[in-house]
Amino acid sequence: MRGFPYGLQAKIIAEKPEHLFEHLHDHLLEHDVDTSLSGGSLFVELAAVSGTLRLTESGIEADVSAADLEALYFVKVWLEDAVTDGPDARTIRIEWSESGLQRHLPPSFSILTVDSVTDITPRLRRVSFRVADAGLFATSHDMHLRILFNLREIAEQHAWQQGRQGALRSDIRPIWRAYTIRSVERASNTIAIDFLMHDAEGPGCCWARRAKRGDVIGAAGPSGGGHVEAQWYLLAGDETALPAISRILESLDETTAATVIIEVATSADVIPFTSPAAVEVKWLYRNANGGDCRGDLVQAIATANIPDASRKRFAWVACEAKAAKKVREILRDRGLAKDEQSVAAYWHAV
Repeated sequence: MRGFPYGLQAKIIAEKPEHLFEHLHDHLLEHDVDTSLSGGSLFVELAAVSGTLRLTESGIEADVSAADLEALYFVKVWLEDAVTDGPDARTIRIEWSESGLQRHLPPSFSILTVDSVTDITPRLRRVSFRVADAGLFATSHDMHLRILFNLREIAEQHAWQQGRQGALRSDIRPIWRAYTIRSVERASNTIAIDFLMHDAEGPGCCWARRAKRGDVIGAAGPSGGGHVEAQWYLLAGDETALPAISRILESLDETTAATVIIEVATSADVIPFTSPAAVEVKWLYRNANGGDCRGDLVQAIATANIPDASRKRFAWVACEAKAAKKVREILRDRGLAKDEQSVAAYWHAV
């Protein structure tokens, strides 16, 4: 494990630690995180984070180091969320080292104020936010923003703790979700984020449905999620991938080409793409296949024309977790190396 300057340790006490260990491993793979497994230890190496999860008789021991406090904060958030979503969550508790208890908000935390709300399609809502300096978000390498949806509750909890000389109250955890920054307007100091109006009542969908001018929300970033430089791109996914694919296409130049494959519910969900690159687009409709065509998306990717390795190529895909797993296998079988692809699970089917 690399010796980054910031670190934390935790003991996760669980009745069935082997089940939780497997769940955490699967969770990392779903988010396209490189891992290596050796016996009862799981090793993770990222650009700014290095860590080990060790399986013990009573639970799991986590030892993490990070390049900065921002990365360390979100490691803690990820671990808490992953454990909560895992098996037997009610019987699990996390004992943090002192270094894991220090910061209640990340260093890059900022406040976003709603400027306008526009429905792009019946299921895609664009919210424009006023920010202090939009130039901070204008980077093609860090295209994502983490949004804190329970800002008021977190602020109230912090005030409660401060009034009791730092006494801990752990019943409220921050609800963070990552979103693509759809556009940046330097002149007006605004940024836009597109929210998909899911059938499921997730925190982002619920918040965006009620959003109005003047509302405030917490944010952190921008952070990673850009694309690798290439001559040819495969950009694919479902509605959740539309904001990222749109922004990637806009960032390409006229010397590149892209094949785009998108699965949506109906033709009403189709949006126009703008790009200097040579772009070929294929739309798939769920209502043409019994209400569920995730298999069609996978099949379309499996049969797409992919140039050979003499051309610098890159595949970027985001979709449902089971479909994402199949896509990784397909791209690997078709000869794309790990550094030629990024396949992310953006959501889980019920």
